[in-house]
This record gives sequence, C-alpha cells and structure tokens, in this order.
Amino acid sequence: MTNTLFCYCCRVHHPKEQMRRYATRTGARWRCLRSIDAAAREASERDAFGRRQSEQNQMAATRTAQRAAALHLESRRP
Repeated sequence: MTNTLFCYCCRVHHPKEQMRRYATRTGARWRCLRSIDAAAREASERDAFGRRQSEQNQMAATRTAQRAAALHLESRRP
C-alpha cells in the first residue's frame, strides 16, 4: 500500500501525514495542508500561490511530454 495520497487542489502526491479530507460539492476529497493554508491567506497571497503552482504544473507537464517524445523517437529507431 502506498504512503502517499493525491491532492485534488495542487494535483501532486503527498505523504499521508500532510493530507486532510476536504468537503467539496461533489463529496470529500484529499487536500494537502499546504494548499489549505494557502487558501486561508489574503487574496494576493492566494493568487501568488496559484501562479506558482500553475508554473510548477506546467513545467512538470513539459518534462513529461519531452520524456514521452524521446521514448517515442527511440521506439521508432530500427
């Protein structure tokens, strides 16, 4: 069994100790303490947190796409 849970807010796996169940309209979901703390701050700080998280997600997606493209090119070699 894994010791991590997926945070629906920042879309990253975190250790279970850093996660809490969070009620949403569609039911309870796991959310990390970092995102819960960030949501409790002022609007400007929340916006800055959101921008940083979006940038991290975009960089991760780019790395994943580059790895997938490299694997695809390798698999096409004779």
